[in-house]
Amino acid sequence: MPFAMNAWYQAAWAAEVGRSLLQRWICGQPMCLYRTAGGEPVALADRCPHRKYPLSLGRLDGDVVECGYHGYRIDATGTCVGVAEQDEKPRASVRRHPVAERDAVLWVWPGDPAAADPALIPGLEWLTDPGWTHVHGLVPLKARQELLLENLLDLSHETFLHPTTIGNAAVAATPIEVAGDASSVRFRRHMLGIEPPPFYQQSMGLTAPADRWQDGEFIAPGVFLLHIRMAPSGTQEPEGFHMKVFHGMTPSVDGECHDFYALGRDYLLDDAALSKFQHQQQLSVMAEDVRALEIQENMYATGGDRIPESSIKGDVAALRGRRIVRRMIAAEHMAEAAATAAPGARRAG
Repeated sequence: MPFAMNAWYQAAWAAEVGRSLLQRWICGQPMCLYRTAGGEPVALADRCPHRKYPLSLGRLDGDVVECGYHGYRIDATGTCVGVAEQDEKPRASVRRHPVAERDAVLWVWPGDPAAADPALIPGLEWLTDPGWTHVHGLVPLKARQELLLENLLDLSHETFLHPTTIGNAAVAATPIEVAGDASSVRFRRHMLGIEPPPFYQQSMGLTAPADRWQDGEFIAPGVFLLHIRMAPSGTQEPEGFHMKVFHGMTPSVDGECHDFYALGRDYLLDDAALSKFQHQQQLSVMAEDVRALEIQENMYATGGDRIPESSIKGDVAALRGRRIVRRMIAAEHMAEAAATAAPGARRAG
């Protein structure tokens, strides 16, 4: 599979999951999400062990999922505890994926359960910090996660793709500083004495000259954070307007992904009209990205991935992010191949 499996991915916003069954595809696997009567989140493989009908199309009876096809009853551990209206208890089960709930986000681990360390989950404390307010949602994307990752790590595209909202010439014209390690990429773009793009003029009342900071971070394989500061030129930190952008980039199936997003601010916290405006603008910007990325996906999927690419200095953050995820995938494939080839390994057929 073209995914890094041994990682925490956002499966949902915590508020999405309750006492009803929700299907969500994660890394090529269908999952059935719900909460027990005690509020514990559950993620089961969404294929009934009887005839693979989605459990999410069944019903929740207490903490047991009853399949809507032939009545197999699966408890929150994934174990079959009986069949509705029949005096049978098959020895059958489905996989229960590790889940964790942090900072209003529900995370799932699609890979080896033994490797699922909750300490690896990135902190998003501002999502529940009373000193911040935010809007959030989910946009489905019919493009591979790698394209979304590179879109976010190369924000010079704002100049060309978003000129009426968050972009202007200063973004592409300002070089970035890039750092990172084996599992993350960080970049810094500080634009000084510039004309604020339309979004910031309208939501902050800023006029030229202004300073705009973009400090971004990618945490492999699926988390992107952007820390934004806008202020009249020469204003010293910590003064100014601060915003944060979060993207939970979760592969769904090959060539598609979930783009969970949040946009936060630390000013005018109770201004509902501003929140509505910023949310509309965020969705407008993302719609432009979706259109571009889905076109790009088609170009790659129809043979473009066999044509050599051209890259420039501004691509360094995006290329580092791409390589990190590809290395993760390759390492998992090598480990799987080594395990299969080991003496005593079970072989199919």
